[in-house]
Amino acid sequence: MNIPVKVPVDKLALLRESWLADLREDVVEEVAACASVRAVEDGTLLHARGDACDGFYTIAYGAVRFTRTTADGHATTIAVLEQPNWFGEISLFDGLPRTHDAHAAGPTVLLFHAKTDFKRLLTRYPVIYERFARMLSLRLRATFDLVEEAAVAPLTQRLARRLLELAQLEPSLMSAATIPRGREVPLTQEELGHLLGKSRQSIAKLLRLWEQDGIVQTKYGRVFIERPDALTRLAYPERAACGDARTAAEPSDFDSLEAALQIPPGAGRHKVST
Repeated sequence: MNIPVKVPVDKLALLRESWLADLREDVVEEVAACASVRAVEDGTLLHARGDACDGFYTIAYGAVRFTRTTADGHATTIAVLEQPNWFGEISLFDGLPRTHDAHAAGPTVLLFHAKTDFKRLLTRYPVIYERFARMLSLRLRATFDLVEEAAVAPLTQRLARRLLELAQLEPSLMSAATIPRGREVPLTQEELGHLLGKSRQSIAKLLRLWEQDGIVQTKYGRVFIERPDALTRLAYPERAACGDARTAAEPSDFDSLEAALQIPPGAGRHKVST
């Protein structure tokens, strides 16, 4: 369901920040000119798994949750994307139906390019093809890493990584954006369990242990990340080892693991609802 646009959208600025970053200004201007703005309410179905492709979306405000319904009717969250991310390119390129259900997660404003307009832009500006070829290749590499991680990494490492991604301290499989906001991510402990292929009880047990260590705080159905540096060491032990070795060799270069990872100081608490 569309609702009146209440958030002003600077199309040019949004496109420069997302999938047209660093492209020529005339390209950005033409792409912006043929985009329409859609504002939708929380929970609005943008497209369902199996739908024919209608076009391409860029998130201007709010977030979009991608889910897949299991045989027993339970919706499993695959990812949550926020501004300035985009989605819908897979079906545009392969001509096949949509791969997941996409719902607005809160009031959301989108930039929409109809399928015909998007394909015309690709023909007119081959550089856009090159941009998407690179981005899809990066996501394919990330998918291989995720498959390997699911097979060999312990739950502690996998949960820590997902929490960092959901707090946007680390780029996720679908999103290269890393914009710490100290915000709340709309995933429950049960959804985290489905995301990782584990039970809610397993997730809750780990969170309790981390709370005892002061890494997180759970309260009123939410998880507050109190120590991103400690969670990062759990998520990426090999990176922490390299950072420790580097710090020992050059003690003046890094004051903390946050600096080594380029996490802005004072980013605040990063929250995941449960």
